[in-house]
Amino acid sequence: MCAGPLIIGLNSALHIREERLSTRPDACRLMYVSDIHLRQARSDNLCRQVIESARSSEIDALLLGGDLVDGPEQLDKLCDLVGALCELAPVYAVGGNHDRHVGLNRVRDAVVSGGGQWIHAATAQISHGRRVIAVSGPEAAFLSDGDFQVLCAHDPYVWKTARHHGYDLVLAGHLHGCQVVAFEYRNRLFPGAVFYPYCYLSHQHGSSRLVVSRGVSDLVPIRWRCPREVVLCLV
Repeated sequence: MCAGPLIIGLNSALHIREERLSTRPDACRLMYVSDIHLRQARSDNLCRQVIESARSSEIDALLLGGDLVDGPEQLDKLCDLVGALCELAPVYAVGGNHDRHVGLNRVRDAVVSGGGQWIHAATAQISHGRRVIAVSGPEAAFLSDGDFQVLCAHDPYVWKTARHHGYDLVLAGHLHGCQVVAFEYRNRLFPGAVFYPYCYLSHQHGSSRLVVSRGVSDLVPIRWRCPREVVLCLV
C-alpha cells in the first residue's frame, strides 16, 4: 500500500534514482542494486521488480551491493535472479552482513552459478566503447587499471577511507535510508543521519562521489518518505 509518503509492503514498483556523473552521450549505464533480502513469501515479487527495473533502464552492467539473501533456502532464487539479469547485462556482486550469516562462500557460489562475477575481494573491468570502467569490491587489494574507478560496497562506512584512494564513485547501501525520513539536509536523511553519519543520498569529496541506495527491501516493510529503489549511475 502506498498512501502519499507512507509505503507499507513490497508491492509498489521500485523507484529508479538516476545519478549522473557524466554528461557524455555514450555514458556507461551502471545499475546498483542493494539490500534485496530474498526471503520466503517475498522472493518472487522482489526478483520480478529488480528484473523489470534493469530491463527498463537499458543498462550496460549491474552491480549487486550485498544483503542479497536472508537465509540459505533462498540461494537457488538468487542463482535464478542472477541468471535472468545476466540476459540483460553482465552482473557483478559483493556480499553484505546478512550474506555473511548465510556464508559468503555459499552466496558467492549462487552468484557464479547464475553466471555472475563475484568481486568482493577482486576487481573487474567493463569495456565501454574506448573506455574501461574498473569496478572493485570492498576487500580488493588494489585498484585495477581503468578510465573510471568504481568501488562496489555494502556498508557506506567505507567512504571514510575510500574517498582518499582514487575512486571516482563509491556505491553503498545497508542503511535503507533508515526507512523513516522526516527531512533532508545537505543530502543527508534525518533522523537517520543523527545515528549514522553516512546516511546520505549522495556526497561529493573532491573528485570522488558517494552514492548510498535506500535499498530494495526491508525486514519490516514500512517506510515514510523513503522509497524502495535501485540506482542508475551514468558514468
